Formats: sequence, C-alpha cells, structure tokens
Amino acid sequence: MPRQPVLATPAFTPVSPVQRRLPASRAFLPYMPPDGDYVRLPVGPGALHAMRYGHGGPAVLLLHGFTTSAPLWHRVAPILLSRGCQVIVPDLLGFGESDRPIGGPYTVGSQARYLDRALALLRVSQVVAVGQDLGCVVLKRLAALRPERISALILASPTPSDGSGGPEIDAVRGQTGPALLEISSRPLGVVDLLGPVLRAAVSDPGSMPDKLVARFSAPYTGSQGARHLLDLARAVGEEEDLGPAILSELSMLRVTGEDDPMPAPPSDSMIRLPGAMRLLPLERPEPLAALIMERVEATNDSPVALEERGEPEVDRA
Repeated sequence: MPRQPVLATPAFTPVSPVQRRLPASRAFLPYMPPDGDYVRLPVGPGALHAMRYGHGGPAVLLLHGFTTSAPLWHRVAPILLSRGCQVIVPDLLGFGESDRPIGGPYTVGSQARYLDRALALLRVSQVVAVGQDLGCVVLKRLAALRPERISALILASPTPSDGSGGPEIDAVRGQTGPALLEISSRPLGVVDLLGPVLRAAVSDPGSMPDKLVARFSAPYTGSQGARHLLDLARAVGEEEDLGPAILSELSMLRVTGEDDPMPAPPSDSMIRLPGAMRLLPLERPEPLAALIMERVEATNDSPVALEERGEPEVDRA
C-alpha cells in the first residue's frame, strides 16, 4: 500500500530525507576527520550541519559551546568510534556550518527542539549526550522537553548556575553593536575578539593554534557576521534555565579542567581533570572519552540507530 502524503500544518512542515554532503576537498573543513559522513538535517527554519561517525552501536551526541563548533570534538569522536559507538557531532543552528536564518529563532529552547528533530531524522531514539559550555544548557533543555531522548548527560565545563552565561558569551555580550562592527572592519576581523577568548579557555596554548581559532571565527567574518555573533549571544540569554529539579532522575555527570577559574555549583560534585581549563575536548580528549564510555557502558539498553529508509518522520516539538 503506497504511503499517504504528509500534509503541512502551521505546527509542522514535512522535510526532505537526510542529505549527505561530501565537500570536493576535505581541506576546506579542517579539523573534521575523514572517516565521517557530512550530513545536513532540515529542522525547520534552516538545516543543521552535522558529522556522523559510524552506523549502529550506542549513540553519543557531542555538542559544542559558544564561540566554538563541531571541530571542538575532533579528538574525541574518533576515540568513541573506535570503541564501537555511533557519534553525532552537530553545529547548533546559527553556528559553524549550519544555516543562519535571519531571526532564527536561536533561543535555548529552540535549539533543543532543533536537536530533537535532527535525532528523529537520523533515526536515533536515545543518546548519551555530552555538552560543553552552552551545549550543557541546550542539552538540559532537551532532557527536560524530551527526557526519553537522553539516557545519560555529561556536562563539560558548565557555568556555575548551569545557566546560559559564561566567560565566552559574556565577552561578546559586553560588546556594543558599533564596537563589534569596528572589530569586524579590522584585517583579522572578529579573530581579534574571539582569539583571546578562545586562547584564555585552554591551559596549553598549543591546544588552540591559529588555524583552529580561524576555523571557529570563520562564520562571523564581515559586518553581517559580527552582528550575527552578537544576536546569538543575546538570543541564548532570552530564557531561564529550567533548574536541576526537573532533571533529578537523569544520570548526570559534571566535569571540568583543574585550571578552570569558574567555580563549581554549590554543594555539587565536579570531576576536575588536571592539565586543562575549559575546553576539555581539546586538552584532555582521552580522559573525557573514558568518562563518556563509562556512561555508555552503564546504559544497559544502549539504543542503536535504525537504517535510513525512505523519508523519516519528524517529531512535532
């Protein structure tokens, strides 16, 4: 019996199947390992860019923070893949290689719904989710909206209140529109702003070479890019965090670098890894991957992604 057509409604617009994308030269996307699929996932106002490593096996979602993007995880994803995991590394909408629709929306709640739709497109029912900085806040919102999606949650370098603030976001929010435009007109553009912020987030300068700073700064070149960066910083602060009580039943681990100047939340345990500051995926990939695998192995019913067959349905979040 042929499949009935899906009708669009104000709350739901059908999307095309997952689109694989392979660049003509992988050199155009440095810090993206070659053994993954480049996919575009239509999630509503635009499409998310994501890297997917492996097909089947326990699913792990790795989510970047503010001022970074998917390449943040370029040293962690191959380790998890070698351990038999399927690894999904998206760029949040408006970040990295993902689309930047005018007006977004780019709020924390919207980003969580986009991730939910992306997982539906990939036919992944549940993940061990790992976030860094802003990624922690988005994943907590996703866990609150769709608790069945997340079997375990790891928060890497969360802010003290687990809210949407943090040194990286605050550094951008502290700039006025004219100041950002002036920065964007310089020869190095927003690299002059983001470079010091990114280098201040690592203990070892070698973990943040100029090439990686340029990779993280690339989406924000020119005056339009600078405005977009400021819009993102403002948008993620439009909603308050839902609070830890909602997530009390979720297996949750907090971890940061021993040199991280941000204090741990009061009365809260925090694993601190030596020789690192805030960007653990770059400075301490092996210990972080080991912590992730502990959570994967502790999840007895680790879900396996289904094969992509036909046009997947998308949740009406």
